[in-house]
Amino acid sequence: MYFWATNNAILSFERFISSRLIRQKHLGLRVSRPVLRISVASIALAILVNTLTLAIVRGFQQKIKDKITGFNAPLFISKAGSAHIFEAEALDRRIPFLAELAQIKGLKSVQAVGFKPIMLQSQRFSDTIQLQSGKDSVVARQDLLGLLFKGVDSDYDWSFIKTNLYQGRLPRKKNINEVLISLNVAKKLNINLNDEVSVFHIKQQPLLKKVRVVGLYNTGFAEYDQQLVFGNLALVQQMSDNGTQIALRPQLDFNATLIKVEVQGDASNLLFDWGLGPDVYTAHRFTNLVDTTLKVIAYRFQNNTDQLERIDSATVLIDAPHLFKHSDLQFESGEPICLTDGLTKQIYACKNGELRFEFKDGAGTGAHFVSGFEISIDNFDELKRIELAVRNTVEMRPVNQHLLQVSNIKDTEADLFSWLDFLDFNVLIIIVLMLVIGIINIGSAMLVLIVVRTSFVGLLKALGANNRSIRRIFLYQAAYLLFRGLLIGNVVAIVLCFLQQNYSIVQLNPEVYYLDAVPLELSFWNFLLVNILTFVTCMIALLLPSRVVGRISPVKALKFQ
Repeated sequence: MYFWATNNAILSFERFISSRLIRQKHLGLRVSRPVLRISVASIALAILVNTLTLAIVRGFQQKIKDKITGFNAPLFISKAGSAHIFEAEALDRRIPFLAELAQIKGLKSVQAVGFKPIMLQSQRFSDTIQLQSGKDSVVARQDLLGLLFKGVDSDYDWSFIKTNLYQGRLPRKKNINEVLISLNVAKKLNINLNDEVSVFHIKQQPLLKKVRVVGLYNTGFAEYDQQLVFGNLALVQQMSDNGTQIALRPQLDFNATLIKVEVQGDASNLLFDWGLGPDVYTAHRFTNLVDTTLKVIAYRFQNNTDQLERIDSATVLIDAPHLFKHSDLQFESGEPICLTDGLTKQIYACKNGELRFEFKDGAGTGAHFVSGFEISIDNFDELKRIELAVRNTVEMRPVNQHLLQVSNIKDTEADLFSWLDFLDFNVLIIIVLMLVIGIINIGSAMLVLIVVRTSFVGLLKALGANNRSIRRIFLYQAAYLLFRGLLIGNVVAIVLCFLQQNYSIVQLNPEVYYLDAVPLELSFWNFLLVNILTFVTCMIALLLPSRVVGRISPVKALKFQ
């Protein structure tokens, strides 16, 4: 049966009766108003809590993922056998099939990086300590802190660091001695912007290098802020023993001078050309010296083949006194007197003047070596697919007699991602609990509506209405209550999300939560999902209390109204 409504639309019998009852003040919503208000409030609260919970958890997961992948890319290519990307053994970056990675759909970039453990030393500063006597004493301090230097290439994506740059600027490529440290490290070591600080590192022996702090970053992610220093990849390569570098140095005695080749790094299978072709000789002997320049070129066989590859070259300029003989050298305690012993020159005392050696060491092949390659992707949800494609491209293909491996950020940071995944289970529990509360309250409201209209139900049955139609009338009224609750809850949720996103009202402790404010990510699909799930679940659950209509006898309802 249908009725013609005032707005020229055809309404079903059930919807027509329901709309009339809703607008009635004496039998409509004003009846048992406290119960109905509680029901609407419970639905509003359920949708509010579920929406905020989903937005907060999704925002928290996304922010933490962004921080993790901001410091380290989702995928990392390194030499096979590396336990962790920070401990990756150096590999030659000249890998021919890396260009094939550009064909993988969803792969954003491939960037070379290098890692090096360092000790960062603070400037001397005054500090106040309390003595056992209770008096304060001013002392001079200079602290050391163990860190990890991350060297990046010129094409490195600095977008994450830029958004978290607290002060200063990014390191420039033209000055490799510029570094970027975290605000946390700067406070611990009392370092200010543009300070020159000392960096200790291990090569063949402990070495010291001076660097300038040009920027401070602060991500709030303490696990990485307290660990990483950013700088130029060339600086990391200089501080490492990777590749092969040669130099020429003299060795003097009473009778002759040896010009020897000193090799840093890999010295295996080298041949040296002193001007007569590659040979195994690593030194030349001179009984007398004249002004001259010596040059040596180092070669190595390519991958067990007969082809020689030029590795490095070094020169030494000899400035000898006129008619120099080794007996002219001045000795002390059996050793020649060395007036200057530097990295670029050595000067020895002679009877007729000074014997000078000026060195030009080889550049070496260290610039070809990196810790690995970071692979950025467009969509983190496609990590598995892209990882498989990268593995198929680079693994099981020997490079310079070694294999490569691909590391997944979810494996290298398994604890963090397991924690993030566990949050989904918490969200599920909260949503279920809030739905149960909403179902109980809206079910109670429907029972109240049916009870206060018992005589009306009896009248409808007497007029010939069946139980199904009457149940629909009350379901329509319950749907109206649901819509009111959903509308109120959604409006409040959107307002709270807007305030938090723009003003960060609720703050967090970054040392505990890795964030300084509660993050929110309210996507349209998540918002729609929560509303549909709440509405559909509650309406299905209302089918049970609506069956009470079938137990109402029209005779008793009309007789005892």
